[in-house]
Amino acid sequence: AVVSTQSTGEQGWCITADAMSGVMGPTAHCIFGEDLGVNSSHLIRCTPLPDFGGGHPDPNLVYAAELVDTMSSGKYEFGVAFDGDGDRNMILGKNGFFVSPSDSLA
Repeated sequence: AVVSTQSTGEQGWCITADAMSGVMGPTAHCIFGEDLGVNSSHLIRCTPLPDFGGGHPDPNLVYAAELVDTMSSGKYEFGVAFDGDGDRNMILGKNGFFVSPSDSLA
């Protein structure tokens, strides 16, 4: 498998994604869950909500703090957060390594 979850004990990358209650939630489930086999319990705030669940849907180190904390644990190799309308993201590597937006496009 390309990716896996820690709970299955399979070889591969462990991935998590935070859609921040925006429009990317169903797409995250499709790509990460269905296509790559990431357990849905590793997909955070993937139900689109009109008020974004009361949060601010800006994928940065402040507003995506839950993802930052999760990634800092070292459990995951790759984490991504999407903004409310899906045109921006934040990528984190293992142990919470922040990938600058310009590097994530390179």
